[in-house]
Amino acid sequence: MMHMTEPAPDLTFRERMSGPLAMGATDPMEGATQANAARFTMHCTISVDDMDAFTRDAAHTARLEARVSYPPLGKELPVQQGHFNLFRNAEEPGTKLMSYGLRFGAKGREYFLEGTKTLRDEPGFDLWRDTTRLYCYLHEGPDARGPVVGAGVLTLGKRALVELLGSMRSSRHGTAGFGAVSHFGRFFLGTLWDVYAPWARQAGEAPSASSMERSL
Repeated sequence: MMHMTEPAPDLTFRERMSGPLAMGATDPMEGATQANAARFTMHCTISVDDMDAFTRDAAHTARLEARVSYPPLGKELPVQQGHFNLFRNAEEPGTKLMSYGLRFGAKGREYFLEGTKTLRDEPGFDLWRDTTRLYCYLHEGPDARGPVVGAGVLTLGKRALVELLGSMRSSRHGTAGFGAVSHFGRFFLGTLWDVYAPWARQAGEAPSASSMERSL
């Protein structure tokens, strides 16, 4: 008896973000600086099943699998459902939004972490800061309609960015695979892709942490 297998996604990558988040806070910046803030860490694997469909989709939705650790709630908590979106903000030309949604359970309750990065392409803005800071609200309940019970800011450091780029893989072969990775990398990171991905000139090669660190 033959078993059908799902096709491998066009592109996958891993992302690790971590930062201070305080229970009881309702504003990310305030929560990140409160004395009772604890480190919230998320390890995500993001998968784009069909790059062409992802590009056409106005919301640019991808699958997200993850686990989270947060001392007040527990360690290595599996995310039961997650999503990642990358889209342009119609209200602010030249601005893109990245949104993350992670539903997980802890201590008999459900929680939903809602995170947003705002990327402004205009001169004078700090693209590194925009791309690497995730402003988060922790909701009690299965989605963002639940009350906010915590808030904070997670960050992506340079080492974590190196690891992210080094984890990018495509199921397409040869130059098609390189093209998929390069297209998504530039779409995902904008100018930072050109700065931190010098290996992109070598078609078909996956990035490595050692080669990327030399560009930091």
